[in-house]
Amino acid sequence: MTHAGHSTYPVDLAAELRVRWLAMGHPQAELHEPPQLVDLLDTAYQASLLREEGEPVRCRLLVGSPEEIEQAAANGSQGMFVLRFTEPLEFTPHEVRKLAAAAGFYRSMLGVQLDPHRQAHIWGIVGTGTRWVNRVEGGRFFGAPLPPKLVVQALGPGHLIVACGYDRVLETAAGHLLTEGFDPFHSQWLHNKFESVRSALISEIDRQSQTTIPIQVCDSFVKRMAQSVVRRMLSLIRTRGHGGMLVYLPKEALDSEIIDNWFRFRVTFNQDDSTMRFRNLMCKLIRRVREIGVEQGLEKIEWEHYQQMQDSQLSSLDEAFIELAHFMADLMSVDGALVLDHSFRVIGFGGEILGTSHVTHIHRALDLEAYQTVREPAASSGTRHRSAYRLASGQKDALVVVISQDGAIRFVSHHNDKLTYWPYLP
Repeated sequence: MTHAGHSTYPVDLAAELRVRWLAMGHPQAELHEPPQLVDLLDTAYQASLLREEGEPVRCRLLVGSPEEIEQAAANGSQGMFVLRFTEPLEFTPHEVRKLAAAAGFYRSMLGVQLDPHRQAHIWGIVGTGTRWVNRVEGGRFFGAPLPPKLVVQALGPGHLIVACGYDRVLETAAGHLLTEGFDPFHSQWLHNKFESVRSALISEIDRQSQTTIPIQVCDSFVKRMAQSVVRRMLSLIRTRGHGGMLVYLPKEALDSEIIDNWFRFRVTFNQDDSTMRFRNLMCKLIRRVREIGVEQGLEKIEWEHYQQMQDSQLSSLDEAFIELAHFMADLMSVDGALVLDHSFRVIGFGGEILGTSHVTHIHRALDLEAYQTVREPAASSGTRHRSAYRLASGQKDALVVVISQDGAIRFVSHHNDKLTYWPYLP
């Protein structure tokens, strides 16, 4: 993920927000005047730099009057509820710091009102539940909808996301506006890298099925489910502000010398059925959605069908996938790399990448498929990134995802005969 070379001040950020907001067609009335926007962004930024009881401040701010938000909740947003304070509090970094723990990032928001005739204030807490995360991480249920209001998320020191409801408008990291990036999950190259594994999984389930169910499960369905787990992992690591590394190796890696030659692990796992948690859950999920699809008269199962299915077994599987993402994010929090194979088999964590090869340069993708790239010196990156470059250069089938402490994420792979990275901007 790349950004401008100089810090972005609140007045500049407010101006950029206005340009992007209007270009995306969001309601102009929700932007507020520049002085109020500058105050909002400056206060959120300053609050993100503070700590409360040793923990960084993480919160979401929903801008609007309590009456507007209560009306939105009453108009069909059943998962959202509003609690007003008896007396509003000043909208200052100190007050945001104190209230952030009460308005947990994943469950609630602080209601903030910007008023040109009085000081901005915090008027209450808006409960949203946790399912809103699925909107940005690819889960099945989207949770409580939000009105098209200005929302500011503080994820860590200097790391802000500004959105209209759930629609991201801009993002800053370490005081810089993120201006370049892609979502590799939408690329063809990443689709191709895991295609054979997905096809093998579906074929194996077909062979094991005791009854012939005349219904197809689309490859894209399996892909979207896998992506939802990885998106959630990356989001969790970004929010924790620790950084980490995720490595995918080809399936044959365990039967070769790749592991011994390239890694020194803190922990490796016995390779039994327990390390195939994702695959086992995926098999159960496919079998169940097929059964439901037959009942509903579907000829094939796509992601959109799955999102509409109401079933207790699917709900349990949904929770299991979420827990799996949290578990693997915990493994990634240990210094070193979490290493999986392309089928999501867990090999080990805390992996130090070995090898003495020296990578002198890397290509930054200028488009999703890296048809155009810019050559950059590898030495300009940190130690974690350079070790990722070394592995991807030496093992051309590997995929490495690197998360910096400031929340920046890079996908690194050998692509079109070039060592390439994609800055991740979902």
